[in-house]
Amino acid sequence: MLLRLLLGLLSLAITTALPAGSPGEGEAVSIGPGDGYVLGPRDIVTITVYGEPQLSGDYEIGDTGSIRFPLINSFAAAGLSPQAAAEKLERLLEKDYFVDAQLTLTVKEFRSYAVNVIGEVKQPGRKFLNGPLTILEVITEAGGLTPEAGDIITLQRPESMGKTGVYTIKVDDLIAGTSTRMQMRVLPGDTLTITPKSYFYIQGEVAKPGKYEIAPDTTLLKAIALAGGFGKFANEKNIELHREAGREKEILKINYQAIKSQKAEDILLLPSDTLIINKRIF
Repeated sequence: MLLRLLLGLLSLAITTALPAGSPGEGEAVSIGPGDGYVLGPRDIVTITVYGEPQLSGDYEIGDTGSIRFPLINSFAAAGLSPQAAAEKLERLLEKDYFVDAQLTLTVKEFRSYAVNVIGEVKQPGRKFLNGPLTILEVITEAGGLTPEAGDIITLQRPESMGKTGVYTIKVDDLIAGTSTRMQMRVLPGDTLTITPKSYFYIQGEVAKPGKYEIAPDTTLLKAIALAGGFGKFANEKNIELHREAGREKEILKINYQAIKSQKAEDILLLPSDTLIINKRIF
């Protein structure tokens, strides 16, 4: 619970903004330490050609990766940093029209860097990012986790990015800073899935019957302890475990006393398992 609260606070504290700087500096848009933004289709850029207001303005990078620009018809910009695209345009203008072209190119709207965030975040959906953010930063962009968020995040990377695969990250490790994927960057086309919590259910003769969050190591003995122990009339030798097995339902008969005395193995519970603690028949 404390870690979930921490993530909520982080979602308020972490912001992603364009770096300050005057247009005359002609610097590439910087996203983070060592991470330069790469232009892509549908990005909107602002080009300022000094002394030529009729050429200055906002331009969209087309689906082919090119910008239609006066005098030179068009030039390829996708795959370049803003600074590299500006230098390329300067060379093209100087080839036939200018002796010493001076211009800046900055990103006005980031539209090409799109990722999908689904599952237990407050604002799921397609997110347009201003560069390669970390997993935690992307979750923040999506409003943070919901109270029903579980402890597992999966990142699915499309084959088009060259390193296809599915990566699994534990939320608590990510927040605590112990995850080996702390600095892993989310790339265009990636899909982040925040899985919901899983529960088991316990009914019948226990002190606190109800729904409980399941952990990877939740066993029958731990489940009964979580529920406050047996009630006064519990039949400890007649416990039922109802489990979904595909389209079928399994019902296992369990002797708690045998497990307690180590004559039988404890049973690891699975999500959606239901324990029924029956009454003794006098």
